[in-house]
Amino acid sequence: MNDTQGYGPRLRVLWIWYKQEIILLFREPMAVFFSLAFPLVIYLFIGVPYAEEIIPHTQVKFIDMMFPSLIGTVSANLLIMGLPTYIAELRSRQVDKRYRVLPLSGISFGIAIVLAMLTLTTLASSIIIIVVQLQHGVRAEFFSLQFVILYACFISFLCGLGFCLGTLRLGQRTVNVLTATIFFVLFFGSGAAAPLEALPSIIQKILEWNPLKIWFEALVDAYTSTPISIAIFWKIIFMIIVSVVFTIVGTRNWSRTD
Repeated sequence: MNDTQGYGPRLRVLWIWYKQEIILLFREPMAVFFSLAFPLVIYLFIGVPYAEEIIPHTQVKFIDMMFPSLIGTVSANLLIMGLPTYIAELRSRQVDKRYRVLPLSGISFGIAIVLAMLTLTTLASSIIIIVVQLQHGVRAEFFSLQFVILYACFISFLCGLGFCLGTLRLGQRTVNVLTATIFFVLFFGSGAAAPLEALPSIIQKILEWNPLKIWFEALVDAYTSTPISIAIFWKIIFMIIVSVVFTIVGTRNWSRTD
């Protein structure tokens, strides 16, 4: 059988697994609720009080500076914490080993898991987008090619990182602690929750290489029609390369259990 003949059955298998993973994800209502509620809490307590204020020396409202970080936080929450935790849970139940007896590709199973989590990510992001659109309006730059490409690269980075973390040879509880630590360090170190100017200068220099800070700054620039600096541009290129490395490592780890 050539590749063309096998393409259709592979897609059907992927679709079946994808639907199964969606059903399993939504059987965890508390996890889904937390994923959807977390960014809304940030919006209510940080965004709402200052939303319409103009940032000094600019013509940009506070909500416009915050909006890309909000949807970015939704994605990071689900793909840095949710995706690895879910993969680790499947591994702890030896689901991956049970699939070995099936004459099906484990890669398709892995892709289905990532796609299911991306579906939940899209749903959570849509809630934020709708709320901001109804309350303040979303800028036209949200639909610009630059913003869309940047956000797609950002999601790819998160998927690579999350998948790599989930496939590490660690226990489920260890993965839970590790991913929660990584997410909250990256989140609070990005400046999305509070300004970083009060931190010691050495810490600020280290945080300049915080992946979330780099992506959030680039997304905010694209969303507010601000030219992206050369330094941020090259950091984005570096993050893309790192995401490829994460994906390769995660795929190799996953194949070892296939």
